[in-house]
Amino acid sequence: MLNALVVDSSNYYCGQLTDLLVAAGFEVESAQTGAEGLEKAQQNRYRLVCCSDNLKDFASSEFCSQLRSLNGYEFVTLLVLTEHDNAKSLKQALLAGATDIFSKHDITEMETYLTRISQRESRQLSGRVLFIEDSRVLQTIIIDLLTDMGLDVDAYNYAESAWDAFQSGDYDLVITDIMLEGVMSGITLVRKIRRMQSEYGNVPIIATSGFDNLSRKIELFHLGVNDYVSKPIVREELRQRVFNHVTSYQTLRELKTQQKSLYSLAMLDEVTGLFNRHALREFAGKYFSEAYRFGRTLSVAVMDIDHLKKINEDFGFERGDELLAEFGAWLKRHVRDVDMIARWAGDEIIFILPGCDLVAANGLLERMQTRLRKIRPAGLPISVSVGVAELRKTEKDTLNSLFELADKAMYQAKMAGRDCVVMYREKEPLTE
Repeated sequence: MLNALVVDSSNYYCGQLTDLLVAAGFEVESAQTGAEGLEKAQQNRYRLVCCSDNLKDFASSEFCSQLRSLNGYEFVTLLVLTEHDNAKSLKQALLAGATDIFSKHDITEMETYLTRISQRESRQLSGRVLFIEDSRVLQTIIIDLLTDMGLDVDAYNYAESAWDAFQSGDYDLVITDIMLEGVMSGITLVRKIRRMQSEYGNVPIIATSGFDNLSRKIELFHLGVNDYVSKPIVREELRQRVFNHVTSYQTLRELKTQQKSLYSLAMLDEVTGLFNRHALREFAGKYFSEAYRFGRTLSVAVMDIDHLKKINEDFGFERGDELLAEFGAWLKRHVRDVDMIARWAGDEIIFILPGCDLVAANGLLERMQTRLRKIRPAGLPISVSVGVAELRKTEKDTLNSLFELADKAMYQAKMAGRDCVVMYREKEPLTE
């Protein structure tokens, strides 16, 4: 429950602030004097206390000091509200324990601040934490804190067991003591995590230690820890650090997922799942530049699905799209990892085949064509006509020029009766 105490002798402003707090999700009580406010604070535990800087019986600094001395009020949010800027008194209030100071005349700023506090305090986390601590008492305390925050906790006494769990798990945070019993130390565990090649190696890590040594802290940050908490651990400090790291990491992962989705939308053909024409133009340059730079062979093939227009007319475009989707998935399984395959137009597929001369590319496509005759994507028989052309370094071929040559060969395959592969060959010059 979010609850707040407003200490102010002005009924008008007390009512105004109460309305803001209620709108932000707080239950509110009020007090006219500092003494009444301290008495209520002793009887209840408030998550937020707002006090005026011109109380009848207390200076704001004195009220802040006495409130902070009460049991359970070390870390609550304590705001001082002022009508007139008085640098000296406000500085004293901050030194006495005030969290922040707001002008009573800036309602908008106060409203924004209260809304953010409410969102922060009421948000329940979800996620998994890997926790390593060899003190049973401290382990129990921190597990209770983490589970109260809504987190699932896998706790271990030894780094060896934690490392095994980490490799097979998906965690949002690692909290580890540095000095652990067993063969592996917490430092070694941090080093192993950071050396992982997968995205799991970027998980946030909070290191804990009873040795508050500056050089040790710096070394831990060099190893890759994100934060450091000294023992004895202060619950509220750890709570805020955990909250910040988990939310930041989860937000980053969400952004990366969105980026991947946007990349897929921009680079992949939505029907076949193959690269689209935009992606082909984006990446083809690398294939061609490497072929020229290292003197490698490269071929381009253009594949056209025979009678696709008639298939759409006879069975409908939905069935035609189903055929394209299954055909695209099949093609991706039957090309080499180094090859690039993209949908150029409605029924045309283009292949970039690095390391293949004309004969090798022709053989690869003929083998693919033979296997294709045995499948029925979307329950329909399918055949393709294919043209292949090899990079001519003397002609300084580009994607466009090589595509045109392969496309000519593909039309020759069509004229030859379809369902075949034709290699593009330069015409021999006439001799007298």
